Amino acid sequence: MTTKQKANNVPRSIWPINKLVVVPAMWKEINWTNPLSWPLWLRTGLNMTKNNSVPYHVHLYQRMDPQSRPPYNWPYCRNVHEEAGVYLQFIYDYYYDLPEKILFLHGNPFAHSTHPIETALCVRDDVHYVNINSYWIQNRPWSIWSQDANENGTLMYPCASRILKLLGYNPELQLNPYRINPKDNSFISTYCCAQFYVTKQRIHHYTYEQWLKLYNASHEPYCTTERDREKPGEPGLKWFGGSFEHLWHVILGLYSTNMQVPISGTNTDRCHLFRSSCLESPC
Repeated sequence: MTTKQKANNVPRSIWPINKLVVVPAMWKEINWTNPLSWPLWLRTGLNMTKNNSVPYHVHLYQRMDPQSRPPYNWPYCRNVHEEAGVYLQFIYDYYYDLPEKILFLHGNPFAHSTHPIETALCVRDDVHYVNINSYWIQNRPWSIWSQDANENGTLMYPCASRILKLLGYNPELQLNPYRINPKDNSFISTYCCAQFYVTKQRIHHYTYEQWLKLYNASHEPYCTTERDREKPGEPGLKWFGGSFEHLWHVILGLYSTNMQVPISGTNTDRCHLFRSSCLESPC
């Protein structure tokens, strides 16, 4: 069999060639019954404006109807763990046919970034992960979250530990490398919050089986104990989703949990991750 014949047997990807695929974690941020009222960036990415020159494509999930009946006739994702549930759903659905470049966004993407899509389009081709928000968290201890009366510490730290363990990490060494006691006083430093650009190659840093473990864990009633059970769609801390929000830079960025503060003119400055000539580059 020739190389050309082998290539012809490879299933064609469903994704548009050389386009950024945007995955927003939508819930009630839009009026699902009136698509004409949706924000322009969303309608444009869904090809509702018939503009074929748009450099990105939106893949939209709805978290309302498991049967995907109108007006929710879009792929369904269970409403769990805020944006993390949508991000994991996408990786689970398309692990073997991921787009080359992906931007995961909140339902309201402008709360943390002025130009989130345009910023992602400025990422260099040799970069595999970057948070596109500008808000920096410095030395946030895990103990910032309320203490569990039945445990010696918070509920967030053990949930984060479980997530990392499912990916094959030693969670104690990853979260608390200097063995601070109590361990909940170890720090997180990173860009907040969970809106980031990532490549297919970086998601494939982990096996499908590892992502499947995370996906299945996201559908369990709680992360590590009945006391961290979440109520989807209701106010209150989301332990599983909150843990992911403070771990994406570790999982997909391959950074330390407590990243070094960015310093201009060094490789800690994220400006080297963007094309300087790009109009919406954050630098």
